[in-house]
Amino acid sequence: MTSESERALLNEHQRRHFEVLLARLEDALVQVERLAARDPEGSRRLTLYREDLPAGFVDAIRPALGRARELIAGLADDLRLQPRMASRARSIRALLTAGIVRVEDSGAPNLRGYGYVDPRVAHEIEPALDELRATLASVLRHLEVGRDPPGPTPSTPAKEEQE
Repeated sequence: MTSESERALLNEHQRRHFEVLLARLEDALVQVERLAARDPEGSRRLTLYREDLPAGFVDAIRPALGRARELIAGLADDLRLQPRMASRARSIRALLTAGIVRVEDSGAPNLRGYGYVDPRVAHEIEPALDELRATLASVLRHLEVGRDPPGPTPSTPAKEEQE
């Protein structure tokens, strides 16, 4: 018979909830630090951030961010939470695939929902959208380098070899 202290505090679904919650909070802390550090990824053209943080903000929040990390780690240990193993390849694939779909949905026929579409859109914007889509797709293809191609694996002979 297990004692009250040995019995899990949370059931599987509750534990999963906290794994997701705390992982997202960790991600948010990283994002806050990145934004507070004056957006060092300066390769953006269409999202610019104002320098509107109060003076001393970065130094002032550092202890709170550290404490939040300690609390997250403590809860993760106390609740016996397991880290999720995220695939960078799957994450990149999901981001790019979603971007490609949004680009494809931005062609002239789909712009009608936003109002009258100038006939020049098909000739002036669509070629750039097509190139952007193809460029994003080329990045996706780089994810396939080094992966086994679909089909027979070395341990599974091809059908013609079986016959």
